[in-house]
Amino acid sequence: MSSRRLITTLAGATALILALAGCSGPSAADEAESSDVIRLGVPLPETGDNAQYGEYFKQGYELKLAEINRAGGIDGRQVELVYEDSQSDPAQAASLAQKFIDDSSIVATFADFGTPAAAASSPLYQQAGLLQFLFTQSASDVTDPGDYIFATWVSQEYEAPRLAEFALEHGDEAAVFYHDTDWGLNTYGFFNTGAEDAGLDQVYTTAYDPQGKDFRPLLLAAAKATPDVIVIIGYAADGALITAQARELGLEQPIVGISSIYNQQFIELAGDAAEGVETLSYFTPENPDKTVQKFIADFSDAYDVAVPSDFAIRAYDALSILAEAIEAAAADGDITRESVRDALAAGSDFDTILYGPVTFNEKRRVDDAQQYPLVVRDGAFVLRD
Repeated sequence: MSSRRLITTLAGATALILALAGCSGPSAADEAESSDVIRLGVPLPETGDNAQYGEYFKQGYELKLAEINRAGGIDGRQVELVYEDSQSDPAQAASLAQKFIDDSSIVATFADFGTPAAAASSPLYQQAGLLQFLFTQSASDVTDPGDYIFATWVSQEYEAPRLAEFALEHGDEAAVFYHDTDWGLNTYGFFNTGAEDAGLDQVYTTAYDPQGKDFRPLLLAAAKATPDVIVIIGYAADGALITAQARELGLEQPIVGISSIYNQQFIELAGDAAEGVETLSYFTPENPDKTVQKFIADFSDAYDVAVPSDFAIRAYDALSILAEAIEAAAADGDITRESVRDALAAGSDFDTILYGPVTFNEKRRVDDAQQYPLVVRDGAFVLRD
């Protein structure tokens, strides 16, 4: 079942949970009880097809959590992350959202991996007045459910048109592959507008099921259109499979992918076929900034990994931003669900590794940010010449 159909199927279930929540009385809107520990809800895929992303998340979370608690916590209180395995499944994400909402010790939550799981639970968090912090969702409408939903990934409104311009550097005729999901359709819409503005002719376009395993029929159809460049609007795993099968079929055109493919998993899965693939990313280990280099060194010491995953960095940044907001809420009087949301909305220049200082705009998003052109060389993403 596609993510789009799945969300549609779940809409009724989510509505039912909302209705039950509304009947459960004021407990759903209760503020967090004061305790010695500040507790944050963390749904993530620990098992299932997306478990690798859950592992990346935990690396980032745990590194930042250790820094916070080693420094004395927040307002003299230690911070605890309450993990729950969602398998990144929208149905489970909605159930876990209600579990966090009903636990009055939880002062804020992070979003699950991917748009479908996050979107299934956003209305619940909004109605309950419990902050949901998204950091892997880039669709333009992810914060629409309301003022308790924040997101740090730059909207595809900015990123997708830039990808079209990036692809144009390799020729003016492109074959475009994009997810057959709400996220994919949203992103492709912005890419299409950007391609028209830039003068990139799409000689072949197709949506695809990101859970698919055989993309050869689509690639053979694309080959008949003789594109100058292949564009992938997908994730690391499916993008790697498309790349490997393209090379297997003898397609030698340059391949460019959206920033979601910036992940070591892409290189590991695509193997030699990954060489030469290009993308735009907000992170490069070649960034000379001292804070970035210290983070890379600390991460390497903790996990024996030379280059942290983009998703680990995003989790690290998410906890860092939220910790700053909680600290501000404490300074203003008390740490409650409402005060943490207000501090996040009113704050500015939150420190991040990925973007540098960030401030949320009126849509509770991070505005556009600089991206680096990267290419895979010798099994690693490096700055393109």
